[in-house]
Amino acid sequence: MDVLARFHFDTTTRGATVPMTPGLSLTAVPGQGTERIWSWYLQAIGSLLYISLGTRPDIAFAVSYLSRFANNPGRRHWVAVKHVLCYLRATYRDELLYACGPTKITGVVGYSDANWGACVDTSISTMGFVFYLAGSAVSWSSKRQTRVADSTTDAEYLALSHAGKEAIYLTQLLSELHVRPVDAAHIFTDNEAAAAVAHDPVHTSGTRHIRLREHFVRDMVHQGDISLSHVGTANMVADIFTKALGPKIFGVHCYALGLRTRHPRLKSTSRLRGGGGARGASQAHRPRARRAERAWDLGALAQDLGARSEPGKLGGARLSHC
Repeated sequence: MDVLARFHFDTTTRGATVPMTPGLSLTAVPGQGTERIWSWYLQAIGSLLYISLGTRPDIAFAVSYLSRFANNPGRRHWVAVKHVLCYLRATYRDELLYACGPTKITGVVGYSDANWGACVDTSISTMGFVFYLAGSAVSWSSKRQTRVADSTTDAEYLALSHAGKEAIYLTQLLSELHVRPVDAAHIFTDNEAAAAVAHDPVHTSGTRHIRLREHFVRDMVHQGDISLSHVGTANMVADIFTKALGPKIFGVHCYALGLRTRHPRLKSTSRLRGGGGARGASQAHRPRARRAERAWDLGALAQDLGARSEPGKLGGARLSHC
């Protein structure tokens, strides 16, 4: 709420259902913005980055996208930033809810996705990932790739290498905390061709240009430190980090990330975004034999979000900041 008050967003400000309007396309406009807009824009982006990196993965894509125009923002860019603030005004009670209990951590599980050629100015793709522990997101990223990808397979493969580095880091972090996962880190992708390239070292005409450092995920797969499997695009949670989504699918992905709305009166309970029954958020940690079933069933989650009910009692630790 401190950030909202800083930019004069109070309880009377109308909220927004999504942080960014679907289909919004902004371009660099040198010289169109005033010094006042530039100053406020930088302050807002800095504050939003702090929130998105800490406890609000749902605004990660919007903030990452808008930060690209920090050098020369115009009025349209500032309007888009205010839209993110309006979204935070409507969802300032949202928080990450982590399950507590004797459940054993079997391994790091994550999702990787890419939006091919998303940047209007450079045609560079946007990639994102999310990793889970204790039923909710613990690490996420939304960023542009470092070069132009010539195909969706190329873009998804670069995204897998980006996610693979984070998977190895999280596995090492757990080891330092004396938590030794039973399984290798597992990453879901919705591009079967990219997974095939990671499993098969044979170079083809479509992958010969890939740089050596971009084959990180393939090396980790061959060493057994990372495993990959395919998941349908409809169930790709990391999609929320690569593009602006509509309210319905955006709400489903937010639930899958582990975001819950804190009830204003009952501090020990949480309400689903938009209402709904309580569905366990720890599906990402099933035994290895049932690996194919570990992906979120977002279709079922969408049905849950369509039904309203009283908030259920959910135990766990919460992280929230606004």
